[in-house]
Amino acid sequence: MKTQTLKKLALLCFFALIAFDVQADILASGQKPKDIIGQVGSLESKNGFSAQFWMTTDEQIFSTWAKPGAIRGLKPITAVRRNTPVFLALFIANPGGRSVGKSTNPRFASDVSFDLYVISPNGTLSLAFQQRTAWKGTSPSPGLVYLARDRGTLNFEAIDALGEYNVVVILHDNVRKMDLKLTRKLELTD
Repeated sequence: MKTQTLKKLALLCFFALIAFDVQADILASGQKPKDIIGQVGSLESKNGFSAQFWMTTDEQIFSTWAKPGAIRGLKPITAVRRNTPVFLALFIANPGGRSVGKSTNPRFASDVSFDLYVISPNGTLSLAFQQRTAWKGTSPSPGLVYLARDRGTLNFEAIDALGEYNVVVILHDNVRKMDLKLTRKLELTD
């Protein structure tokens, strides 16, 4: 029980450090911090399983996110113009595992999927991806943060209405039989 609490505390400290680094970068650039703070504060946790997602226009995040300092360079967005790809970086930690095999060194398997929904400013569903793979197979190391294997990409075109979109990600930890729901707002401007 004590180990679980320490792992949760370490994970929360990690995300707080990311939020502090991103906020410092934003303040140094002269941008308003209020939108970015809301975006970074997207951590959700349940029974030790944690997840967070950021929206960015930086496609390099998928190849560089684990390198030292890469998170500092990631600029989560809350507004985008038409015809600009928006990449959804979904981070997970501590997905549930179950023993695989009957050896003295049991391995643990995880199965986490996610659904992605985009709700347009008028409240209608404008995009849905279901049963995408976040993590499947051998469980990742406890307490570390991983980038989901599948990712979503949004691209708004001329026919899409301007205004505030809700981007909803529902993660399914299929081993622990529990869900996490993450919702972010994205403003489409001209």
